[in-house]
Amino acid sequence: MKKKEDSPIKNKEEIKKEISWRAAEYDYVKKDISWFWIVGGVATALVLVAIWQGNFFFAVFIALAGAVVLFFGRRRPQILDFKINEVEVRIGKIEYKFELFENFSFRKRPMFLDEIVLKKKTAFNPYVKIPIDSKLAEEVKSVLLEKLPEVEYQESLIEIFSDWLGF
Repeated sequence: MKKKEDSPIKNKEEIKKEISWRAAEYDYVKKDISWFWIVGGVATALVLVAIWQGNFFFAVFIALAGAVVLFFGRRRPQILDFKINEVEVRIGKIEYKFELFENFSFRKRPMFLDEIVLKKKTAFNPYVKIPIDSKLAEEVKSVLLEKLPEVEYQESLIEIFSDWLGF
């Protein structure tokens, strides 16, 4: 008979403060038919330029990338449960311990939910972004300040471009 390993949390009473909410995993921007035509047209033009230049690998890459952009442009976000307590951050079924993160910041976004941006200690995919209502953000900030330092968040060019595209 195997003995269960003891977890650091023996019961739920040990967690003094837990904040939970539900939100879409990302902000969905409805795209009309012209958006799909423009993306398809740009991808087709880039494929034709790549073929004209004799760069067939780039043509295949652009064709696949265009198909992925069109597919994800139609995809609706899932509704996820978010929880933050003194031990971890939980997004759906995924748990992140605070030891994985370097710092956090809040990103104010007009006309959309604000975001908590947690920076991981890894170079690959270093940010975890969590949508949150601005009223609940102050309460979450108090919990996060006990575990992580707050820094100012600088948007990357890719984030600006993806927001402009409607992703």
